[in-house]
Amino acid sequence: MFDFVVAGVVAPIFLLVFVGFTVGTVGGFIGVGGGYMVTPALIVFGFPGYMASGIDMTHIAGKGLVSTIRHRQLGNIDWTMALSMVAGTMLGVELGVRLLVYFKKLGISGVVLLLTSVVVMFSLFLYTQIETRRAHRKAEQMTRDGQKIMREIQTSNLPSYFQRIPFFPIVRCRTARVVVSMWVIVGVGVITGFLAGFLGVGGGFIRVPALVYLVGASTHIAVGTDLVEIVFSGGYGALRHSMEGHVDMMAVLFMILGAMFGAQFGSIATSYVRGPAIRYILSYSLILATCGAVLRLAYVLTGQSVEILSLLAVMLTLGEMIFLCLFIISLVLFAIRHRKGKTVPPWVPSLVV
Repeated sequence: MFDFVVAGVVAPIFLLVFVGFTVGTVGGFIGVGGGYMVTPALIVFGFPGYMASGIDMTHIAGKGLVSTIRHRQLGNIDWTMALSMVAGTMLGVELGVRLLVYFKKLGISGVVLLLTSVVVMFSLFLYTQIETRRAHRKAEQMTRDGQKIMREIQTSNLPSYFQRIPFFPIVRCRTARVVVSMWVIVGVGVITGFLAGFLGVGGGFIRVPALVYLVGASTHIAVGTDLVEIVFSGGYGALRHSMEGHVDMMAVLFMILGAMFGAQFGSIATSYVRGPAIRYILSYSLILATCGAVLRLAYVLTGQSVEILSLLAVMLTLGEMIFLCLFIISLVLFAIRHRKGKTVPPWVPSLVV
């Protein structure tokens, strides 16, 4: 146990390091900061809602930098798209932090954070799960027909609508192979930046689907490009939260210690899979995090008197992170076996490369 003086909380060091490692692995793989998992977890560990948001935002900035360096080496970053989002991201983060400060003054920051997390994450889960299943079925059919499967498979028609928006300037994102109005990219930055500042997350859990389903980027490019945004939004958010006194740097350091190793592995793992596999992991992470947030919300609304809810929330949070890490490791191992011509489950070949 460690006494985090600034936060006024006593919590196990191991849990923070473990959370940093697992979320680093998942974040490096699906291009998210993982705050939608970490912020609720920190609240259950005893950190106040506003402090949990600030700590996680600061940890996200450090972890995002490690993942960004690795994805740059893998060629998964479109710098035109990333830099076009920066201004919108900064504006959104500022608005989100200000709203959080308002709810903090009302004394309801924890409840509002959890409730918002539940609504947003469940909505995204439904859409990503439906679309990814369609893409997976399409890939399996292509396999049966003997057709060559590309690294990316999408079934959504939304990108074609947004790419036809005629507002100038029109930008050409060469790495992502997308031509779209810059205002579409900036709009994605504003919305996700707002969620980042308010929920204390990198915003990736909504920015990756937005870049894929609205802008039209491939999943791998969306993951790498989003991590660049996470560095900017996380860094700015960390600064703003620090100014408000929402950050305990000792907690941040313990989480970054684990995240440095996890982020490296998660980033490398993307080179073994196709786009739908990454979106599957994103979808499962969203529904598991939603269930955990519901339990935490119930615990808070009952005046933190029903201890079984707190226990279940902690168990689900830790179980969720372990499950997602094992899923990612399994995909990598299956990909290696498939490359060597060995037997793998029938659903695997259409998801790995």
